[in-house]
Amino acid sequence: MNYIRTYNSFKESIEIDLNTQNLSDLLESLTIFEDSLLSSIKAEKEDIVNIFDNIKNYKGKVDIDNLSEDSNFMEALSKLGLRKSNIQNTSDFETFLGKPLKFMSIFKIQDNDLMNPTYILIQSYNDSRNEWDEIRLYKVNDDIKKFYDKLSSKTIEIIDNNTKDSYIYITSNSGNDWELKNLNDETDIFKRYLQNPDLENMASKKDITVNII
Repeated sequence: MNYIRTYNSFKESIEIDLNTQNLSDLLESLTIFEDSLLSSIKAEKEDIVNIFDNIKNYKGKVDIDNLSEDSNFMEALSKLGLRKSNIQNTSDFETFLGKPLKFMSIFKIQDNDLMNPTYILIQSYNDSRNEWDEIRLYKVNDDIKKFYDKLSSKTIEIIDNNTKDSYIYITSNSGNDWELKNLNDETDIFKRYLQNPDLENMASKKDITVNII
């Protein structure tokens, strides 16, 4: 199988010294890229025309919004025992993704939206051309929850360089709020919940390093 592989996996272990670097450097380092997102579900690219034959009748670029409303596409899904979900646009919610992405899950007709989709349709925004790229179809080979977790969840380790103590924090809302993983580690400074201003304030008072896990 030709799985998508991430070329920037080194970013997963990057180290940020908040005493010499800005918080924006940390947030920028948390950015993920599309190939990493697809790799999380072991996405396998499929020929969209071979799967959904009616697409070849489109003239010009196929837009995911138009495709979602196309009766021929819905008929093609039905014949294959499949159905579509609503389109989701990452511009509508906060994520770690480096550029906007629209995607639509394709389920077996008898499955509900809490189950794993069979396919996912993706259309990414091309900043250099100022337009949306062609739609791509991928077979989903792993838990789709990993896809959503990758979009907005991250884990960091904050190290107090003076004491060598470390504190693991997790975010599930794209870095707006951070929660201490082990509540027994909580101190007056390394509190259960931190927000980005707390990190900046902490860096101004303590010698700390942040590892992105």
